[in-house]
Amino acid sequence: MKGIISTSVIILVAASAFFFWLWYEQYLRFEFNELGRYYDAENQIVYTDAGFVSCFPAVGFLLIAFILIIVRILRRMAHSTFKQDA
Repeated sequence: MKGIISTSVIILVAASAFFFWLWYEQYLRFEFNELGRYYDAENQIVYTDAGFVSCFPAVGFLLIAFILIIVRILRRMAHSTFKQDA
């Protein structure tokens, strides 16, 4: 496991968690009506459910972290196979 989880993977997962939290705080906690709108009477603001765009950075950072982990696992497997053959 050592060497697979690096600082870059931890930073990517932390950034992903931050953007998931931000997405939840801005859109997922609201109950949208059938037209995809939520009216905040206190602040006089209408939110639409088009806020799903905010999830793209969260999913993107998480996907990059998974790709880095998979690449490192595959390199480690190939390296260990190469050592066994030699």
